[in-house]
Amino acid sequence: MSPDLDIETTVINGQSRVVHQRLVAENAFCTLTEYFPEHSSGSPRILLVAPLSGHYSVLLREMVIGLLPRFRVYVTNWINAGEVPASEGPFGLDQNIDYLFDFIAVAGEGVNVVALCQAVVPALAAVAILSKRNQESAVGSLTLIGGPIDPLANPTRVVNLLRAHELAWFEENVLRLAPEWSAAHGRLVYPGYAQLTSLMAYLNRHVMQRGELFYKVFSDDGLDPVGHPFFTLFTSVMDLPGEYFLDNINAVFHRRDICCRSLSWSGETVDPGQITSIPLMTIEGEDDDIAAPGQTFAAHGLCPRIPESMRHHLLVPACGHFSLFYGNKWRSRVLPELGAFLEGVEGG
Repeated sequence: MSPDLDIETTVINGQSRVVHQRLVAENAFCTLTEYFPEHSSGSPRILLVAPLSGHYSVLLREMVIGLLPRFRVYVTNWINAGEVPASEGPFGLDQNIDYLFDFIAVAGEGVNVVALCQAVVPALAAVAILSKRNQESAVGSLTLIGGPIDPLANPTRVVNLLRAHELAWFEENVLRLAPEWSAAHGRLVYPGYAQLTSLMAYLNRHVMQRGELFYKVFSDDGLDPVGHPFFTLFTSVMDLPGEYFLDNINAVFHRRDICCRSLSWSGETVDPGQITSIPLMTIEGEDDDIAAPGQTFAAHGLCPRIPESMRHHLLVPACGHFSLFYGNKWRSRVLPELGAFLEGVEGG
């Protein structure tokens, strides 16, 4: 069961407003929940596409809180693959993109798509396919934050590690069949305990080097470091579908399909160059050691038909990966510019 974001109120024009939530779509591997303040029926809408990275979407709680005063926010809540019966079939990159089509339709025409980290490639792909179908009006804007559109634009330790092994190595050494006692018995998964092991090694390196996570853990700059501490959010992990785990490594990091214009969805080539009139914003952190500067910015080069007046790029100084959506840097640097971009789209 995905942890609840636990958002009860927000402040609009100095007044406290109750925040409501409702389940608007439910699929085997993901649900879509809408968060909205009372009396906000006319507010602009955001589809916040959480990364399918092994974390629950509660990691993006501060993003939702920051956006709620001005927007109705639809959040993808990925379900622990270890809880999805094998009878539901596989879930790979194709199915991820399929889900985004469904969620964009549910959120309604003109929704602003905001995708983070691993979600940037399927989000860009879904928007490109809609553009190819002459359905650009379905999306009001596209914002990509700290993700590997082109991992070789500025390779990080993460990129190099993923590219150091053949796909078969990951399948043999990392993936596991869900155990007999689980609902997902027989399903191939990237287990949460493997993700947690990797995260703790990453955290240990940051602690030793006094990096971003050292300060996040020992001097939590979140809105609610007692009720929702960063360390708890960071270490809340789930199993990933094995097919998606392999697809992501192969298509994004090994072959770099989307930036080579060779990504295929259901046998159809995905070309971001088809996007012509959807405003595009990219956001990167100067000190991001997961998706370093340049990796997300690469999306602009793939979308040459978008007019310059409809593009925006933000490089946040002295900002690591997690500060792009959690803590002081998110609240003081990212949120104001993202909000201004989205409000400009709505007003334009």
